[in-house]
Amino acid sequence: MDLNGRVAVVTGGSSGIGRAVCLRLAQAGATVAVCFRSGKDEARRTADDIADAGDPTATVHAFDVTDYSEVTTAMGEIVKAHGRVDILVNNAGVGDASAVVPMNPPEEWTDSVRTNLFGTFHCVKAVSLHMLVARSGAIVNVASVAGLVGIPGLSGYGASKAGLIGMTRSLSREFAPHGVRVNAVAPGYTADTGMVARIGEEKLAELTSRVALGRLAEPHEVADAAVFLSSDESTYITGQTLVVDGGLTA
Repeated sequence: MDLNGRVAVVTGGSSGIGRAVCLRLAQAGATVAVCFRSGKDEARRTADDIADAGDPTATVHAFDVTDYSEVTTAMGEIVKAHGRVDILVNNAGVGDASAVVPMNPPEEWTDSVRTNLFGTFHCVKAVSLHMLVARSGAIVNVASVAGLVGIPGLSGYGASKAGLIGMTRSLSREFAPHGVRVNAVAPGYTADTGMVARIGEEKLAELTSRVALGRLAEPHEVADAAVFLSSDESTYITGQTLVVDGGLTA
């Protein structure tokens, strides 16, 4: 996959899947804007690793995807720095417990939707003008198998990811006449991510036993799917959700 000359924006790029996406995009030749809300040192390390691999052009940008004014300011800075945006990977998200329990505060449920769904909307809206005017671009939303099947205790998270999948389909129709493709990846349980880190060993072993391939995904395996959907190897694919779950939902 050749992404030389492309500028890619990755939210949640400081760790886990987002970091892997940044590294894979850079390996394919893209100039990467590593975006984060917290984890400044980790984001800087991602940019430094890209530079060590031979590309010193990666930049680091801090903003909260739930704050539209922060998002638009940051996207403007990225366009000013690099001249364009060709790829947007919406990876920023939270995966905290979000069950509907009478005594729990509503914010426990709505925070997932605010970050994962509204945050993605903010980033798409801020970047879309640049892509629509250029009449080219690829947007990849990081959803989850939780948006496809029910997972107890994660109804807020599942709702946000199901919303992402629905938004991906609708946006693909809206943006296709302007040459912009919109797709999603839906990872299963992935090693070295915050959600897996919060699962106890016994429960994680039980979940892994349900996976057809018998193991967790590695972040780079999810990143490979996102980079594919960002590249010219997928020019006739839009509105789709590529499930990367080792056969968990098969």
